[in-house]
Amino acid sequence: MIDSDRALQRILIIDDNPDDRLLARHELNREYPQVQVIEIGDLDSLNREIETGNFDLVITDYELKWTNGIEVLQSMKTRDRLLPVIMFTNSGSQEVAVEAMKTGLDDYVLKSPKYRIRLTQAVRLSWENSQMRRREIELEMRLQCLLDRLEVGVFRATLDGQLLEFNNGFMRILKLNSLEQAETFYQEQFASHPVDRTSEKQWKREVQIQCPDGTTVWVEISETLTKFTSATVIDGLLTDITEKKQAQSEIEQMNQTLERRVSERTAQLQASNSELEMFAESISHDLRSPIRQIGNFVGFFEQHLRATAIDDTSVQYLQRIAHLSEQANRIIEELLEYSKLGSSELRVERVDMNSLVQEVRRMFSEEQAQRKIVWEIEPLPQVRGDRILLRQVWQNLIDNALKYTRPHQHPEIAIGSKSGKGETIFFIRDNGVGFNMQGYNHLFQLFGRLHASEEFEGTGIGLANVKRILARHNSRIWAEGFIERGATFYFSLPENKVE
Repeated sequence: MIDSDRALQRILIIDDNPDDRLLARHELNREYPQVQVIEIGDLDSLNREIETGNFDLVITDYELKWTNGIEVLQSMKTRDRLLPVIMFTNSGSQEVAVEAMKTGLDDYVLKSPKYRIRLTQAVRLSWENSQMRRREIELEMRLQCLLDRLEVGVFRATLDGQLLEFNNGFMRILKLNSLEQAETFYQEQFASHPVDRTSEKQWKREVQIQCPDGTTVWVEISETLTKFTSATVIDGLLTDITEKKQAQSEIEQMNQTLERRVSERTAQLQASNSELEMFAESISHDLRSPIRQIGNFVGFFEQHLRATAIDDTSVQYLQRIAHLSEQANRIIEELLEYSKLGSSELRVERVDMNSLVQEVRRMFSEEQAQRKIVWEIEPLPQVRGDRILLRQVWQNLIDNALKYTRPHQHPEIAIGSKSGKGETIFFIRDNGVGFNMQGYNHLFQLFGRLHASEEFEGTGIGLANVKRILARHNSRIWAEGFIERGATFYFSLPENKVE
């Protein structure tokens, strides 16, 4: 059996000698019993078979009464250039064989007993070669069809700029109409752009090209040096990147506009911060004096009343007025501090968080001495930041932990850290009164208190200050809490290399 995509089915034997036809049929039937062999002994029979076209391979003699094998070969190859044709003759010459091979003959076999056995071998090889060529052509057509469907230009050219091959995509992208136009256009637009092809075997470039119709396109040209037969050629891909370039241009314009707007908004913000700071200083100056005077007059009034009979209720009222005066003064101080956080320059340095936490704890030593607090403090890493501002962060967080654990007989406070993605996360956890997570959105806002001022003292500015300090460090703060089950506050700092 012949190993091919399609089995050989019908063979024409064209010979005006019946004995030679019988001899050929015998050889073929012995080797290929499943193949139908049709004998042609005259011109009419040949014309009928050619008209039907129902045959796969042709075996012809050279000398025929009505023609010769060369003319039969030409006729068959005109009909199907891949149709296998074998000349089986004893009347040909070397010149005939050479001419036949140039015309497309697949094989030449002499009728002598010495070479007769070659007939079946010639049939096998000619059929297999024909099938192989058909598969190659089919694959080439499929590849060409695929390349034509792609929105990519494919081309091959010589090193001196002669365009050898190209697909429809090449024509579409460059808006070309003919082979001649494509060859001329390649010479003028592609080969004229100097490229160093000696140092690299592959190169890529982006070029803006004016098409014959007057429009311009941006194309990306990817080229590779390839050995083709004995010569070196350029195999290239052509991609239309006009839309990409337009998008890049639009993005650049948008970025420029955005940068301008950011600069404008930054200037406006700086001006607003400056005005806010001036306003805060003015307000604090204007309010401090009357509040201080209220406190002084309360003291004078209390001394005056003590010289006479004064009841306990009056004393409580005066003390309450004095307390509120002090609280108002603290609020003013913290508001002034809050307003200055946005404009003060960060003094970034190496900060030892262990010593900073211990320093803040010593500030509350008097309260700690009066309570039995269980502290659990893990070793903390060093960071880079503004030491004074980070001290305020710990001061506010530790102060809150101490404040909100006072109702508990066995207060516990834990401080530690852990590594995050590109950041170090610090935390402080207590077993105090906690808070309701439903009010979380107000936790870090100015005056965002989650507990009544009658229960716990404070101005409601501390955590807002902490949030703003950490924002200056490109960091964040968050918390979680449960009523009567304590709270945990987290804040992060970038993992900058500490030197």
